[in-house]
Amino acid sequence: MEALILAVGAKTCCVFASGCGGLTNWAVQKRISWRDLALACLVGWLAAEFFLPPIMMYFELDMVWGPAMAFVIGYCGIRLLPTVEERIKNLISNSKI
Repeated sequence: MEALILAVGAKTCCVFASGCGGLTNWAVQKRISWRDLALACLVGWLAAEFFLPPIMMYFELDMVWGPAMAFVIGYCGIRLLPTVEERIKNLISNSKI
């Protein structure tokens, strides 16, 4: 893992691992929608870009932990996405504009 991280960079490995977490959820749920696939990749990129560095710095983790944490964050992020999406739709539909 260290050789891969050194070869392509930690950020690339984390984006790929987080995207794989989202794709795993997509495959497990057996939803064959390209929208879900694109959202899985987007959630993976956002997790690797914004959530991983502060978490790894806070817990003082080595860079080798990054891809594993990215996978878990990507999987959990895509699992929470339908709930967040539904709440936003309800908030918009209930607004008095």
